[in-house]
Amino acid sequence: MAFRELLRGAKFRSIRAVPRVAGSGNLAVVAHLLGLRRWLDRAKIDLVIDVGGNIGQFASALRYIGYSGDILSFEPIPDVFAALSDRMRGDRRWRGVQTAIGDRVGEDTLNVMAHPEYSSFRSRVTENTNPSDTVVEGLRVPVQTLESVIEELHLAPRLPATLVKSNTQGHELSVLRGLGTYIHSVKLIQCTLFSIPLYKDSPFMTEVVDFLHEHHFRSVSFAPDNGDSVRPVAFDYLCVNDAAP
Repeated sequence: MAFRELLRGAKFRSIRAVPRVAGSGNLAVVAHLLGLRRWLDRAKIDLVIDVGGNIGQFASALRYIGYSGDILSFEPIPDVFAALSDRMRGDRRWRGVQTAIGDRVGEDTLNVMAHPEYSSFRSRVTENTNPSDTVVEGLRVPVQTLESVIEELHLAPRLPATLVKSNTQGHELSVLRGLGTYIHSVKLIQCTLFSIPLYKDSPFMTEVVDFLHEHHFRSVSFAPDNGDSVRPVAFDYLCVNDAAP
């Protein structure tokens, strides 16, 4: 079952009967979604920084589960950003910026895949075997750090009520390091982790978790991002900063 179908079948505090939701993976995805909503409420989140916005899947899921606060999405690929902009239209509290996010300000070459959601600054371990690892373009894109974005947009006072989400295909640690000292103020972080290396020289999932634990983040949820997979390799990891103001 596609995650989109699960979203249609899930409601906060209740789950309608959805055909074929029987596997533990699907149930884990739904449980994570509902748990995320509870943490958004508990932490009084009113700003979501959506790194790797793609065409707005995560932000749209937030709206579906009832989150009505501000969303700031980052997506560097022009065609994908255009699709994201179409989805944002009419939502006055959802803005987008056409840039990549990393641990330094400048430019870099993004490997654009046949399926753009798998695009990454890193090369795939496997190449040209399916659309997820077939590079169609090496695209030069601007790169900002979250630290520079926070300072430019004067977001520092809002960080104790902010969720930072990163789905950047092996680039998560660079995104998090780019927060600089502001990582101590962010309340919630959700990032995508891989149980096996999919991108060359990408950090192993325990490196990312250890980095977050060193910065006082406590694990809240760990769920497969694809309930259809018998042996999932990608997981959504949610953690909370108990030391945040």
